[in-house]
Amino acid sequence: MNSRRITVGVDEAGRGSLVGDMFVVGIGVVDEYSRLLVESGVRDSKTLSKSRRRRLLLDILAYSDIIVVCRVKPEEIDRENINNLEVEALKKILKHIKFRGRQPSKILVDEIAGRKKAIESVVENLFPGVEVLMKPNADRDFVQVSAASIVAKCLRDELIGILSSTYGDIGSGYPSDPRTIDWLKSIEERGSIPNCVRKSWKTLRRVCAKTLDAYIEKK
Repeated sequence: MNSRRITVGVDEAGRGSLVGDMFVVGIGVVDEYSRLLVESGVRDSKTLSKSRRRRLLLDILAYSDIIVVCRVKPEEIDRENINNLEVEALKKILKHIKFRGRQPSKILVDEIAGRKKAIESVVENLFPGVEVLMKPNADRDFVQVSAASIVAKCLRDELIGILSSTYGDIGSGYPSDPRTIDWLKSIEERGSIPNCVRKSWKTLRRVCAKTLDAYIEKK
């Protein structure tokens, strides 16, 4: 049993993407090491370049007591409410932290809309009496959540690279990315939809209606 108490930060990457998995990451940091993460430059992953995130990953690995990753696949996202999936991922992460003998003193979570009570219930069942703080922009305000956001984004960056080498340049995978939309149009021309695409996303229906209908009919 590890007797050191840790602060756990939880965040995700890929939630709003049309392509690829969502990664939910929990990181436990012993309090005296949190300062070292701040001094290393760990902050919200959205404010960092890809290369900077990769460099910071080494410091996060060095200063974290435990890192747990939960991967949520596109087919799961198509079947379930994504907020519920994120809560379930949090539950799996905290269960593993408990199994590994860690005792959080505090759990910090980037806000999941409408799921405050559900998260509080998960925490109370696994770690009775432990404070849980869920707020918007937690990845900006708490270095533990920032670290989780960086790890999640690095994992997603790697996945997108693999998918692009397999299926062609998919861009970032987000609906706001013109490269992703161009890739979807090329899918429409080929008449095929890879499993890495979330079939329930409205953008896919708008761009690839004919191919999506054919795909659903086959299923």
